[in-house]
Amino acid sequence: MKQPPYILLVNGTKVRRPVFVLGAPHSGVELIGRALGKAPGFHVGAGHGTVLDAAYALARRPSIAEERASGTAALLRAAFAESWQLTPRTCPYCPARPVPAREAAAPCRHAGDVSRYGDASPDLIYSAAALQTAFEDAVFVQIIRDGRDVATEMLADEHALSWFRPALSNLAEEMPNPFFGIESEEERTRYPKLSVAAKCALRWRGAVRLSARLRGSLGADRLMTLRYEDVFGGEVAAAERLREFTGARVSAVELVRTDSPGIGAWRNRLNAEQREEVRSVAGAELKRLGYAKGR
Repeated sequence: MKQPPYILLVNGTKVRRPVFVLGAPHSGVELIGRALGKAPGFHVGAGHGTVLDAAYALARRPSIAEERASGTAALLRAAFAESWQLTPRTCPYCPARPVPAREAAAPCRHAGDVSRYGDASPDLIYSAAALQTAFEDAVFVQIIRDGRDVATEMLADEHALSWFRPALSNLAEEMPNPFFGIESEEERTRYPKLSVAAKCALRWRGAVRLSARLRGSLGADRLMTLRYEDVFGGEVAAAERLREFTGARVSAVELVRTDSPGIGAWRNRLNAEQREEVRSVAGAELKRLGYAKGR
């Protein structure tokens, strides 16, 4: 018997066509999410505790979504519904002030201005399939970046590196393991001996392979892909694409970075040994995505 369609109400508004921003670590997810969140009528979350808990549980144990599809969908909807609530205590636009208990859980004055929702939390790429089940009308924006620059940024990120600690890896429990980029028993056997740079490259490789599979399963009306390197200097074109795809009035100004975007940073920040380690792990994907030039 077919299940009735779900109705998810947040702040008194039915959630329609939520937008999820996907990408490997340090690929520009935060930038795109922030630009979407500045659009009138859009509320885009990022990093809420309940969302991160659900996202990382699914990222590290994707079999959960396959074994408990309906339960996983309900879990995700509940996590995002909580993160999207706009109350005087959670709204980023409300001034910080003491709030009486009777007002703390009620929608704030900004809630009525929101008609669309989205999320750009880290590592949502690993939950993409479950998100499709949880939100049947969801649309996805994925961003691709040069894996050598991604590995470079990850090497300087203590949080990203913390996942490589033996206590946090679950290589014996889940195979294949997209979160760590491991797809075969041979790769799992070799993994403990890999350098940190190679492990970073594996995580990027796993993410872009998931992105490729996503492109094969969703049409152009539900998935758009941006290349990180094309955004900078092409902010107007990127904003126009985002507007056309999501319906959000994205401003090109919100895509402008005042600091360096770090394009090609790997040339100066990776040593020769690290470059070779990244190439040996992710060379095929770098070539497929047009990043093989400029060694």
